[in-house]
Amino acid sequence: MDAGHGGRDPGTSHYGLREKDLVLDLAKRVASELGARGMSAVLTRDRDEFLPLSRRPAIANRLPADLFVSVHVNANRNRHVSGIEVYYPRESQVTDATALPPSVRPSEVALPTTTVKRVLWDVVLSQTRSQSVRLASVICRTMREQLGTRCRGIRGARFVVLREAQMPAVLVEVGYVSNHRESQQLAEPAYRQRAAQAIADGIASYLRDVGAQDI
Repeated sequence: MDAGHGGRDPGTSHYGLREKDLVLDLAKRVASELGARGMSAVLTRDRDEFLPLSRRPAIANRLPADLFVSVHVNANRNRHVSGIEVYYPRESQVTDATALPPSVRPSEVALPTTTVKRVLWDVVLSQTRSQSVRLASVICRTMREQLGTRCRGIRGARFVVLREAQMPAVLVEVGYVSNHRESQQLAEPAYRQRAAQAIADGIASYLRDVGAQDI
């Protein structure tokens, strides 16, 4: 479980709430819920500390983890915007400055051209992208059903924490803290607990569907 932001990076802040605090609490609750279901969950951070973006999926890659789930809350200039969103890894966008995938050693690539990098990134991501889409869909559904709130959909994104994960990966935006109603909900521990239960139920449902064992 990855709690977004942290330390010198507070994330978004509205109505006296800071994203880094909300998502750390949410991530801990999801991890606890997963543990109660017999699954092992490792937090990328368990306190208010800053972690570089690449370090987060790197922790999951080293374990190696079966899934990578990053938790965030959203914001928008339009304070009427509300709802849940879940992101999965989008097709890679590679330039000359793009690094090789973390799983590929530079010594293994004779000529790291942009074309070669693009092929390597697509190979890495294509192995897990369809599973990530499936996981995102299930979490979106369980959160909508259990929280009675709108799911704005699942979307592809090129976030570092998603594209560098070597396993199915999703980023969950639990709600819009810029929306007054949702900020009030997110401020309540009971609501965060319900959100954590919904995310954990989505993960458990996905694992049952794919027949995962010993996770």
